[in-house]
Amino acid sequence: MKLIFQLIMPVQAFIRLLWLLIHFAYGFILLFVNRLFYGKQWFYGERGAHIVKNWMRRGSRILGLNIQVSGTACGGASVLVSNHISWLDIVAIAATTPVIFVSKADLQHWPIVGVLAKLTGTVFIKRGSLFAVHKTLGFLKEVNNRGRKTVFFPEGTTTRGEGVNKFNSGLFESAYISNCPVQPVAISYFNRGRPDRKIAPYVDDDHFIRHLWNLLLQRKIDLQLDFLDEMQAEKFSRQDLAQACQLRITEVIETSAMINADYPVEAKEAAYVLAN
Repeated sequence: MKLIFQLIMPVQAFIRLLWLLIHFAYGFILLFVNRLFYGKQWFYGERGAHIVKNWMRRGSRILGLNIQVSGTACGGASVLVSNHISWLDIVAIAATTPVIFVSKADLQHWPIVGVLAKLTGTVFIKRGSLFAVHKTLGFLKEVNNRGRKTVFFPEGTTTRGEGVNKFNSGLFESAYISNCPVQPVAISYFNRGRPDRKIAPYVDDDHFIRHLWNLLLQRKIDLQLDFLDEMQAEKFSRQDLAQACQLRITEVIETSAMINADYPVEAKEAAYVLAN
């Protein structure tokens, strides 16, 4: 029986991979058609935001992400900041609420993913350049002024989810110049009720195709997405705001890991499961 199961798993993963490629192809058609009829900034409108969110939600199901959501994303213009574990973080957040991401410039050169990111309004930043940061802040202000939410990952890199690296404060400036609240978002991954440090994390020298294949070999990955209480930027200095967000997220993911390790919760018992 075990041998049969081991033979079936790669077949199922290959079928899911084909399904995912079809989903990407469908996404390209959607994006190009909407760009043709509604212009280069079609994704800023309510219709465009709805299309991207639904497309991401279907993609999360194909990937086997069982997204459990706690709290509610801010309505209207706001700045969301999150710990960063994997490229899957982007899929999960975008599947839950309409957002515009800030990403490192390297993503532009990723096969398929980079093109999709460009066409859905992702703001790219070249790290280490003050001019690039200033330019990015201008883009973020424009997005927030349109009443949209922006998201960035202040750690600047991915981790295995065992803790939260120090938050860089640079992009927090966007909350001040846009006069909008900041909402911390905590992300945790679990596999069979235990904190996942191997399958979901995309760290170090991981290869995207290999990482994707290992993910597809899994039946599902549970992902906890906690939208925490919003914070008013003007009450903090930029550095203090970054530190406060980091501490809030750290507390949530450490508590979540302990609770799930001691009392594994089945997906059907969660208050809200996005994938169902």
